[in-house]
Amino acid sequence: MKRNNTIYAITIMALMIAIMLIMGFTPLGTIQAGVITITLLGIPVAICACVFGPYMGLIAGTIWGTISLIQGVTGIDPLGPVLMQYSLIGLIVTCYIPRMLAGFLVGLIFDANRLWDKKGRANAIICSLLISIFNTAFFMTSFCLFFFNVPEVQSGVQAMVGKYGSIAANPFFYVILAIGINFLVEVLVNGFIGSACIFGINLASRKMNVTSPFPHFFERKKLNTETSDR
Repeated sequence: MKRNNTIYAITIMALMIAIMLIMGFTPLGTIQAGVITITLLGIPVAICACVFGPYMGLIAGTIWGTISLIQGVTGIDPLGPVLMQYSLIGLIVTCYIPRMLAGFLVGLIFDANRLWDKKGRANAIICSLLISIFNTAFFMTSFCLFFFNVPEVQSGVQAMVGKYGSIAANPFFYVILAIGINFLVEVLVNGFIGSACIFGINLASRKMNVTSPFPHFFERKKLNTETSDR
């Protein structure tokens, strides 16, 4: 039976956005394990990107960036006001662009992988891992471009130089040392939780005949492949 696709799609998207807002402004968005802080906000972004495609991933990433900017400007993230005094444009770019790119690219990769992973299990795992990897890589790149030379960051760099040697003064190695084990744990946690959510919601959406109101880049190839297999 043909369902009202728009209502189902909007409901799922609204639910994911609500979860993002709750995670962004309450402790529910992070897991604290000793000195390790794990951010979970990438999970609803990955769900939006994988269920509804790259454009919804871009929109969800923009919402994630908005939450991040509000956290920085209001001081919820204590580093935000410090960085803002050096470059407001840099802070805006660093908050938005990495999350927007991460959401869009994860949606694009999920679409492409649908051509070979019909059930979607491997695809869900890959994309849930990539959301954290992309976000961290793009965020730290933007952070270093705009703020690596500001005094507060350089004081942290010098502390690392004293601990690890002059190699820590290189932005690339500084990033590796700065994210450390926290990044690996975050990727694994997001991958485990996110992949289960992505696979489950996609499976439910298919059974309810809910399709994305946004275009999928590889949708036509996917349909042709399915037709040829029959």
